Amino acid sequence: MNHNNRPKSVLTTILLMLLILSLTVPSLAETSTMTLSPTEELIASKAVKIARVTGPTLEGETIPNPSQTHTNYALRATDLGVIWDATTDPDDKKVMIAFGDSYDDGWGGFGGGGTGWRGNLLAISKDTDVSDGILFSTMIADPATPNYAKEIIHSDHITNGSGDFTAIPTAGITVGARHYIHYMQIKNWGAAGRWNTNFSEIAYSDDEGQNWTKSGVKWGATSKFGQAAYLKEDGYVYMFGTPVGRFDAAYLARVAEADMLDFEQYEYWNGTGWVLNNEAAAVPIVEQPVSELSVVYNSYYNKYMMTYLNENRYAIVMRSSSSLTGGWSAETEIATGAEYPGLYGAFIHPWTNDGRDLYFLMSEWGPYNVVLMKSKLDVGTPAKNLIADPSFENQTTGSIAAPWVLESGNGGIDRNLGLARGGKNNVWMRNNVGWNAITQSVPVIPNTEYRLTGFLKSSQNLNDGYFGARGSAGKILAEVKYGRNDSYTKQTVKFNSGANTSVTVFSGYWTNGDTWVQMDDFMLLAVDATAPVVTLNGEQTVQVNLDDSFTDLGATAIDNLDGDLTHKIVKEGTVDTSVVGTYTLTYKVTDAEGNTSNPVTRTIVVTGPEYSINNVIFTDGSLNLLEQLPQKGMVIATAELRSNTSSTTPVTLVLVLYNKKGGVENVAGISQSITSGATETVTAGFMLPGNSSGYTAKLFVADSIAGLQPISNVSILVQ
Repeated sequence: MNHNNRPKSVLTTILLMLLILSLTVPSLAETSTMTLSPTEELIASKAVKIARVTGPTLEGETIPNPSQTHTNYALRATDLGVIWDATTDPDDKKVMIAFGDSYDDGWGGFGGGGTGWRGNLLAISKDTDVSDGILFSTMIADPATPNYAKEIIHSDHITNGSGDFTAIPTAGITVGARHYIHYMQIKNWGAAGRWNTNFSEIAYSDDEGQNWTKSGVKWGATSKFGQAAYLKEDGYVYMFGTPVGRFDAAYLARVAEADMLDFEQYEYWNGTGWVLNNEAAAVPIVEQPVSELSVVYNSYYNKYMMTYLNENRYAIVMRSSSSLTGGWSAETEIATGAEYPGLYGAFIHPWTNDGRDLYFLMSEWGPYNVVLMKSKLDVGTPAKNLIADPSFENQTTGSIAAPWVLESGNGGIDRNLGLARGGKNNVWMRNNVGWNAITQSVPVIPNTEYRLTGFLKSSQNLNDGYFGARGSAGKILAEVKYGRNDSYTKQTVKFNSGANTSVTVFSGYWTNGDTWVQMDDFMLLAVDATAPVVTLNGEQTVQVNLDDSFTDLGATAIDNLDGDLTHKIVKEGTVDTSVVGTYTLTYKVTDAEGNTSNPVTRTIVVTGPEYSINNVIFTDGSLNLLEQLPQKGMVIATAELRSNTSSTTPVTLVLVLYNKKGGVENVAGISQSITSGATETVTAGFMLPGNSSGYTAKLFVADSIAGLQPISNVSILVQ
């Protein structure tokens, strides 16, 4: 067909429609992906609780609790919630969630402990919309007791510390029709953040999780893969690993999907390539401390993401990378222990990684249960630790070497002696005379807030230690004094860099006889100094009629790092629509760094008469009700007088007689003080002149006896 034969008006209409569509409908590529370059990185907002995953709803808690595990599966309290895509039939999608030590209604009340102890449990969910929580389809149980979730990987529960204490899942993955769980077989629990295993092993199930077989594929008690995270890609299963506990680095291995249960087919990343069947070749891909790791691919940003607990920061953090083997960004804190005490575990939901939302399962030690969290991803640059070799892992000898400097005294490196807080190395200093200190010069941005942290422990007699930062001229910018620390203890100091382009961080002490200190895990971060922004919903000034209802539309708050802080807004002020006047509501919010927004205010003006008279009754001298004004005799008015102001000053109720020309013939008044919002019954009256044809009586609150201007409603009786 020759399109040129179409009428011009039709062609014009079609072209206009196509133009409008091209302007208003983004392409599929624009809406489904935002591919970043390898040098671009992701940040994430502070996460908020979306729903409870396990256990009963806590007192005062308002988030959903769709699965009610305490009543449906006898799961009142539990440990980690390791989640993965367990789909074996594309028409029947599902995830599996493996939990650690779990207890029934006899739970001890804080942390692990109680009756109904099972070392691990497994839930199945087909819930594709997790915006309001995760609804379980079922939990694996014995058919005879379907409402009592069973332990899926057997443990002897030998609690004397010498045998099989419990089996804790650390990762899960499904390949084909087979499900795999990497679990650590705990020997005993150590100090906080540390535990000992006999080994870690893969268990598998071929019947959709009902029964599990221990495969015999094991990693030893000191393995770099004592805990794991799985990711499938290009026919391989990638296994990220950390030694057991919370203070070590992350490593990487891979195996062909078909060889998951062939230990000798695992390859380990040595920094430049893959080495077959040699775990010792594995080098860190992320520095310590990393624990309870989860790794996924985000198709929207074309980035890998990992989340884990950083024990040093007491926070769950997120990193991103364009490669599994390296290039991982600095950390972004997405949940802090300050807001969620006892937090740990951060296992990303596998079905929510095609956009900006980041959903993950987080554990809390105090309630000892799992909750669903949500953070918001964005493109940005996470704050990087400015300390070089912060944990001394790059020190190759026993002597302190660059970038660290032994400023004075006697000190060195404990290398792989088991004395470090995390990793293998730490600094030591020991002397019986003078000042002993280590330093490092660090470039900084002038006039910027920084926070310096580090961990140290010391001899019992140490009482004059100092931890801080100096300017380029040697002037101390800030320092804290420390003394005896029997275990590694966090030291923190904040300072402003002033005009300096570099600072010297230091940690040292004056001896008190034979005095020693050990130090590890330093961090220097630029502090967020940007305050959140609060924005009103609705109008800044609202007018409300007296006694009408008022609904506050509130405000929203956004922070550059913490994201949506609307739920943390503090509102000051109240509105009483029963009292006329002008009210102010003030909204403000503080972010995790302590930056407080500028206050935003809303003005509410309650309008109406200052006073109200209600239930007015006119009677004659014999108290007979009057429907109209007589020409003679007594007229009495009784009413309820209400103050609509915040004042308690005396007011005057008047009964005024007007002639037919509007002139005042008689006035009766009563003055009385009425508390704000209160109602008093008042009475006024006078004698009519006897020739009152066309007269009118009016009852009202007047500005004064002389002025007789109404400041209330007016009640009228006419002839």
